[in-house]
Parts: sequence; C-alpha cells; structure tokens
Amino acid sequence: MKRVGWTVLIFCIVSLAAMPVYASNHTTIKDWSEINELTSEIWELGKIERYNEAADVLEFTSENITHIEDVLSLRPDQQRLVEYTFSDAITSLQNPEWTKEKKLNKLTEVRLLVDALQTNYEPLWKKTGLMMLEPFITMEKEIGDQNSTAFHQAANLLLERYETVRPALMVDLSPDKIEKLDEHVSYVDTNRIKILTDAEHQKHLEAAAADFEALFFAKKDNSEPSLFWLIFSIGGIISSTLFYVGWRKYKGDKEEELRVPGKR
Repeated sequence: MKRVGWTVLIFCIVSLAAMPVYASNHTTIKDWSEINELTSEIWELGKIERYNEAADVLEFTSENITHIEDVLSLRPDQQRLVEYTFSDAITSLQNPEWTKEKKLNKLTEVRLLVDALQTNYEPLWKKTGLMMLEPFITMEKEIGDQNSTAFHQAANLLLERYETVRPALMVDLSPDKIEKLDEHVSYVDTNRIKILTDAEHQKHLEAAAADFEALFFAKKDNSEPSLFWLIFSIGGIISSTLFYVGWRKYKGDKEEELRVPGKR
C-alpha cells in the first residue's frame, strides 16, 4: 500500500464519515467528549479542503483546552504537547504550499493525541499498527530486490508515519520507550546506504521492526517465530495485511484445538 492507503486507513480509524458541524454549537468546552467531537469535525473539514474553517475550529479548541486545563487534568508536559501539536497543525493548514496529504497527517496527529489523552483502553493509535509496519516490510523486500529508490521511499514513509503517531505515543508510553523508538527511526534515516548494503546494519533494521511489532500488537510467545522474521523470509509478499490476518487466524485455530481436545 502506498501513501493513499495510509490516508484511507486513517480515515477509517478515526471514523469521521458524515460528521456534523459542532463548533457552531459550542461557546465553551467542558469535557473530553466535546473535544473529541471537535477534533473529528476538524479532520472532516480538512478532508474536504475547507482549511480556513478547520484552522478556526482548531484555534477555538486549543484556546478552550488551555482554559479548562484543571478539568482535563493535564500534566504540564501534556499541556505543552497539546499546544505544540495544535499550533503545528494550524500552521500547516495556513501554508498553501503543503499538500492535502500533509495537512491531513497533521490533523490526524491532533485526533490521535486527543484520543490518547481521553481514553485508557484501546487508543486509536493502536489501530495504525499495520500501516506503521508496512514500511519496514517494504524496506526489507527492496533490500533483497536491490531497489534503492523504493527503499528510500519506504524509509521516508516510515518517518512521515512515525511523526503522525508520535504525539499520541508520548501520552501512553514511558520516556524510555519513546527514546528507543526515536533511536530506531533515526538510525534507519541516517544509515540508509549502509542498511542497503551491509548485513550487520540490516540486523538493526530487523530489531527496529520487531520493537514496533511488539508495540502495536499483542506480545508473542517467545517459542514462536517472529511475524517479521516470517515476512522477511518469504519473498514476493504483496499484502502484509492479508498475511498478518492469516497468521493470526492460524494461531487462533491452533489455540482452540489445544483448548478443545479432539477438535479438527
């Protein structure tokens, strides 16, 4: 899947179809539910390229979040993160040189961040797992095919997607985990040529992929081969999504057989 696939998936994740306009119904914001409504509206406005209106709703939401900081129980670092993410998104909407995709990515940052602050169960960023892993799979495939252009495109995609998800991760993960992920992404970016040609650097790529896999998906039994190791070992994988779903179904069937003796 290419960049269009990322935008489509994010659209499904945040469930923004046919959202009504909420900003006109609010003079102040009182709780997280209203903030969620507004960030959903903002994304929808961006999708149909009504950037000025989206920026206005963003500014309205940001100002109100600042006013009710005590109600939302934001820590100082979270407050700064919200202010920066909202401000960055507003700037992107007001920049005529930015593409629609880049602007939507910035609005997605806002949506995922607000959701992470609001919920303690199954945050939306968890649902971006396959799209975060896809650049790793593509890079590994292009190493085998010796396609440096496609490899660099996949590396760029990793940077772009990680930037989109990172604010939400900062809410839910410890600083040590964020630092480790940052190091992985930075390593891939600064050592592209070496990764393409050197086996030792390729091991670092595999380690980074494994850590992202562990973050976005359930912890695996150590006795089982890594999902990424299987994918990297099988040539010609076109759809990592279908492969992953099939692998999960196979694992579930095996577990069911163990629970129910004699089941076929």
